[in-house]
Amino acid sequence: MLKIKLQKLKQSLVLLPALIIILTFMKTQNVISQNKKAVKDKQPVELKKENSPLEQTPVNLNSQRELDIMEQINQIKQTNNNSYEGDKILELQRKLETTNGSSITKTENENIGTIIPASRFETTQTDNINLSIIINYAYNYIGGIAVQVEQRGATAGKIWIAVGLINGDTGALARPDTISMYYSNNNGASYNLYAKIAFSGHNKLDPDNMDMEIIENTTGQKYLHIVFGYTTNGGYGQKLIGYTVVAAPTLGYSGFTLFPPGYNASSIYTKARITSDNARYPSNPYITVVITQDSIAGGNEYFMSKVCRVLSPFTTTPAVTYLSKSIYSVAPGYGDVFTDVANYHNGSDSLLFVLSGYGGGYQDKIYFYKAFSNTTVYPTSNGFVSPSGNNIENARVASNGGTNQKNTMITYSDDYLNSGDFDQWILTTSDASNWSSTALDNTTYNISRGGDVIGRRNADGSFAVNFKNLFGNLENIASYTFTDLALSGSMHSLNTNYANSFFSPKPAFKYVNNDSCLSIWGYFYDLYSTGGCSASNLYVTLGIEGIYDETIGLNPTYEYVYILLAESFPPYNVIDTGLCFLNYNTLDGVATFPSAPNGNYYLIIEHRNALQTWSSAPVAISSTIPSFYDFTSSNSQSYGDNMILNGTRWCLYSGDVDRDGTIDGTDLNLIDNDVFYGAIGYSSTDLNSDAFTDGSDISIVDPNVANGISYNAP
Repeated sequence: MLKIKLQKLKQSLVLLPALIIILTFMKTQNVISQNKKAVKDKQPVELKKENSPLEQTPVNLNSQRELDIMEQINQIKQTNNNSYEGDKILELQRKLETTNGSSITKTENENIGTIIPASRFETTQTDNINLSIIINYAYNYIGGIAVQVEQRGATAGKIWIAVGLINGDTGALARPDTISMYYSNNNGASYNLYAKIAFSGHNKLDPDNMDMEIIENTTGQKYLHIVFGYTTNGGYGQKLIGYTVVAAPTLGYSGFTLFPPGYNASSIYTKARITSDNARYPSNPYITVVITQDSIAGGNEYFMSKVCRVLSPFTTTPAVTYLSKSIYSVAPGYGDVFTDVANYHNGSDSLLFVLSGYGGGYQDKIYFYKAFSNTTVYPTSNGFVSPSGNNIENARVASNGGTNQKNTMITYSDDYLNSGDFDQWILTTSDASNWSSTALDNTTYNISRGGDVIGRRNADGSFAVNFKNLFGNLENIASYTFTDLALSGSMHSLNTNYANSFFSPKPAFKYVNNDSCLSIWGYFYDLYSTGGCSASNLYVTLGIEGIYDETIGLNPTYEYVYILLAESFPPYNVIDTGLCFLNYNTLDGVATFPSAPNGNYYLIIEHRNALQTWSSAPVAISSTIPSFYDFTSSNSQSYGDNMILNGTRWCLYSGDVDRDGTIDGTDLNLIDNDVFYGAIGYSSTDLNSDAFTDGSDISIVDPNVANGISYNAP
């Protein structure tokens, strides 16, 4: 299994986004040796107002008749009994529209695909290998994911994952993409395929552009409402927002496109986000969707945030109520504009909209808009904050949604001094008005982006955040969890293998130990489910004699090593093991230790053909602060000064092919045999990782055999 992953890793280097490659070569020095920026503790940020278009919002003017109808809707909503009255609410909403025309309710009927039940497949995905492999594809890329967990009834704790699968082809003859639905009944230990939704025509999913909300009563059917971006005409047409509803346990489905009033074929519709007040209203919930519209007609771009509601969501064919205007006045802009939305209860039922990434003089701010959620009205401006840097993007908001639960969390990325060094931050509030900022990761050795946040329903102050840390060429997944808005667990890097992908990780909760952590993340082809709330991380710099090229200061390939943690006292029992991929250009990597208690441990380095090497002294390992160790800086960093100098870097000795702790004639004979038979490919006898076992490998091992090199340990 490991060999397959390594082969995929090497094959996929060509897929790395150009930005990753550029940033990699900008970092020509050892990133671990760079100083960390000072981590800022929780600090208040001022809520401000200004006279800008982004704070000019539509006015809600209602006659007495309209107010009476709105009050009838509110009374039905507030009753919140076990009888579902969504259809009556929808009827009153249509009556209201005939009076004021402020919104448009319609049932979209453009079918964008068909559903294929899992029973049509020969097998389902039930892998349970280490951290749970949900899916493994050889010919499809994973383009986007969304996750929800059932929290009511006999099936509470059931995990649902929507996975967007992208075919690599484009154009008029391109195959349509699909969305696959998976579920887990055992807290993420294994997953089953529920159904596939095959797109019609040549529609192609937009990467990392998917969100999902679960609607559930105390018993009966559950409804998974999914919004996603797609492009028509094999990826060369218009960008639109699809809406899919999947029902369970009795399978039901519908799929359609959202067409807001004023739809324009020259505009881009993207970045849909979805929320509901189902936490507070199990019988009569509302769904809210916000869409970013980019009007690209003419010389300037104008971004608009459009809102629609589903007032009767216990169905696979919901009617959609659209507000016709943007929630703010538009202005010329640019950038990665993003609007998110959350429901919270602050004495009344409220919606909070969060706008970020609006270029043209607004990119250093996060804007807030609030609305009473039980009526379809335009939100009003609540001002803005300018919390940390000067280039903020991807602000995402979550709440817990229950009665009198005001705690709210926002996670966002900030491009520090426009240098390309993105950091991940959070904003928190306990009253939806006074905000504080905290840095989750603002180090110089990581580029932190793609964050998302989720709040557990009816668990005030319980949140989980995931984001990507780009470390050299490799992406790591970070996980942070909060209880009562205070950090309760963290994994600076939860993954132990390659995590570059087209999509961002998604946080969730699972029903273990009452309230535990779940992260859904992956690689271009693979999707993983990782549980647990905390782990220790070690950043290490490491060279290997045969692989390191001292003339260019690089490894020719990625290499992996195992790092073992041994107790600092006899008999030096091994407590935990981490897998570490070494960046080819920096010799840096990060290992994750989920089981080791905080303490001091010897580091033991194991590699397929290098000599086992110990750290010179125990190293402090902690689940709260990452540790650092540089073997390359000095021979004294290894126990017994047991490394060899290559150029300016100290490296592990190469040649212990049989892994017996000594480089001797047995290792030489193994290499000789493979030279004779012309061995090629990834093997332990290939000391310089050029995919051939030949004379160059013999020239590396010969001096070490002659010198009787063997390992040193306490």
